[in-house]
Amino acid sequence: MTKLKDIKKQWEEFIVLKDHRAIDMMLATIIGNMVLDKDPIWLMVVAPSSGGKTTLLAPIVDIENVYFVDDLTEKTLLSGYKVKGKSASLLQMIGSGIMAFSDFTSILSKNTVSRGEILSQLKLVYDRKVSKYTGTGGVKWEGKIGFLGCATADIYSHLESGRSMGERFIYYWLDVPTDEEITRKQGETSISAKEMTDIMKVYYKEYYEGVKKWLDKNGTPTLKMEEYQKERVRQSSIFCVAGKATVHTNFKTGKVDQIPQKASVGRDFKSFEALLLTLQIMNCYEKNDFNLPVQDWMIDVVDKCSYSSINRERRAILEILAHSDEPISASEIGSTRGLGLDKTSVEIYLNPLFAVGLIKKQTKSNSFKWYIDDDKTIEFIKKVENAVPQIKLKEDEEVIKDDDVDEDLFSSNTPDSNLNEEDQAMWDSGEPKED
Repeated sequence: MTKLKDIKKQWEEFIVLKDHRAIDMMLATIIGNMVLDKDPIWLMVVAPSSGGKTTLLAPIVDIENVYFVDDLTEKTLLSGYKVKGKSASLLQMIGSGIMAFSDFTSILSKNTVSRGEILSQLKLVYDRKVSKYTGTGGVKWEGKIGFLGCATADIYSHLESGRSMGERFIYYWLDVPTDEEITRKQGETSISAKEMTDIMKVYYKEYYEGVKKWLDKNGTPTLKMEEYQKERVRQSSIFCVAGKATVHTNFKTGKVDQIPQKASVGRDFKSFEALLLTLQIMNCYEKNDFNLPVQDWMIDVVDKCSYSSINRERRAILEILAHSDEPISASEIGSTRGLGLDKTSVEIYLNPLFAVGLIKKQTKSNSFKWYIDDDKTIEFIKKVENAVPQIKLKEDEEVIKDDDVDEDLFSSNTPDSNLNEEDQAMWDSGEPKED
């Protein structure tokens, strides 16, 4: 029987496999969607361009009911169009299965109208039922569709507006090797991408079929977690929902100008449970032990997914604040830990984090200082930050702490609990503060 260690060992012959868990996640997405009667798992693997995500994805091609999709339009998923009497709608062609996307970012790069329509339809696909009516009649689809896609970090900005509709993705930030590691490995092997896929697709297919046969023989175990593990999943889900909340900002000033739209935590919690059960099953198969419970490393993976739901800049700011012993200004944040952003740029990311309650703001005179006051949030960030590496822009600078930072008191449309009575009155009246 093919096991995960066999797959990873073979991969290491060809590439620098920096992130072993990415293999687990991709195969868990296929297995969980195809063999479990649970909520769909929609995994988005995020990494820089040429980060190796498509290389790891490509070998799923021979697994049953997997369909690679290179492009989507508003009419791809479901339409009344027929070719030689057969439906041309992708959903009706698939029935139930997996949609795989080598580059989902390019699909989201379409114009705003097309992107919004595609995301609206995908939301219905996740919910297992789509109906469309046209002048020539109606067309319907019911089934279960899994999603496994790759994207660059641009996906965060592309999805910002669509998240208010309740996007369904679980994010996983892929840890990629350094340029030096990549070039050194490429110097040791001359195998092409196609040759790698041809070899690895046999391993992927055998692994999937092995797990499926094991389940047919032994049955499906129930999700087994300790109470502290359940609490960790709850905290991850809450953080994930806050991180994915739609925070509308003014395109000129970067200031929040609408109340944040945050989804309920239930869907993400259920998705994480489906993922954990699949990982538990895979571990049972690996060790041929039906009674194995969820392992702590699986909860670590959920934590990483939750943290991956936030873009790199916001994550970097959260990490800086989590390690700061006192509130600090936007200028200080921008010059810490290689973030490399000026005060104005930092404020663009501070305002949404403040609006959803992940960070707090301290007001003294005309000076703003930022901090995190929730111990659970600080503990979560410190625990998971190393699992989602940041890309440093430049080295730290020595910054003189400024207690008179010229910050706009009204940088957010959310009132601050630290406002004095005079400033609160001005907030309520909407009158600007005089210099």
